[in-house]
Amino acid sequence: MTRLLTTLRWEMVLQARAQFYVVTAIVAGVWIGLLLLLPEALRSSPAALVPAFIASNLQITAFFFIAALVLLEKSQGTISALVVSPLRPGEYVGAKGLSLAVLAMAENAVIVAVVYGFELRWGWLLLGTFALGLVYAFVGLVAVARFDTINRFLMPSMLYIAFLGLPLLGYYGLVPRWVFAVHPVLPPLVLLEAGCTDVGAGTLVYGVVGSAVWIGLTFVWARRRFVRDVVPTAA
Repeated sequence: MTRLLTTLRWEMVLQARAQFYVVTAIVAGVWIGLLLLLPEALRSSPAALVPAFIASNLQITAFFFIAALVLLEKSQGTISALVVSPLRPGEYVGAKGLSLAVLAMAENAVIVAVVYGFELRWGWLLLGTFALGLVYAFVGLVAVARFDTINRFLMPSMLYIAFLGLPLLGYYGLVPRWVFAVHPVLPPLVLLEAGCTDVGAGTLVYGVVGSAVWIGLTFVWARRRFVRDVVPTAA
């Protein structure tokens, strides 16, 4: 636990040095401006808008941020030092995911508060954002693990982004929602929906349990890819 907390503190320092907080503030400002420019009729239903923009925003704050951090540490030789340190791979992956999920949760909370005020169901909204941030971050680490440069990573990353966005088709009724019942993004998306409107108790159970399961599975996947693809190149 001590190593994990220490690593979390280092992650915050690294993100600050890499100007991630500045980028996050700029992105938040852009989102706020775009959402406030929408006609009132479009903004009148948070459930129709908030989950989709949070899911889209997390592509930057979680998926691409973790990829950028891993590539940066590869180029600087930081991972080579971490490999011979007492830090375990799971602690490295967990610290990355937790720090970015918290950052994403704070950023999106500010956006929603400015645009919609504080009348939404904030517990579910924050939980959904945190859960989805973890899933996006862990999948982002999986996606970037075998690459050493951003240019080689960008094209394959689009396939992951497209896959992660598929449940939005079910959320908006373009295809039956049950088609994506076992997709890792749908449970957190349901929690985001619960933050904006009433959903059934069974739906909430699915959202909570499904999110926990997929956080665990994507964490294990990310840890294995880190050990298989990142550690050997740094040793």
